[in-house]
Amino acid sequence: MIEVTGKVKWQSRRGMRELDLMLLPFVEHDLQNCDEKFLADYVDLLEATDLQLVRWFNGTEMADTQSRRDVIAYIKKCHATRMGKEGV
Repeated sequence: MIEVTGKVKWQSRRGMRELDLMLLPFVEHDLQNCDEKFLADYVDLLEATDLQLVRWFNGTEMADTQSRRDVIAYIKKCHATRMGKEGV
């Protein structure tokens, strides 16, 4: 289990509803269960622009690296498992 810093939590707040609905619950509920490598890949993903992230998450474009594609797939999987659960 890793410790998720306030900086990572803050950078996950993107200001676009579509992204916040995916990233904030992921950081709150799932990221601490990942390993350090995944955390580094997630931090790398956060360096992308909001527009890039939206396009990658909605599938209109493919992320530019395999590690980013893997992180996005995992976030989407976690999001799908939370759908319909109260309080999330």
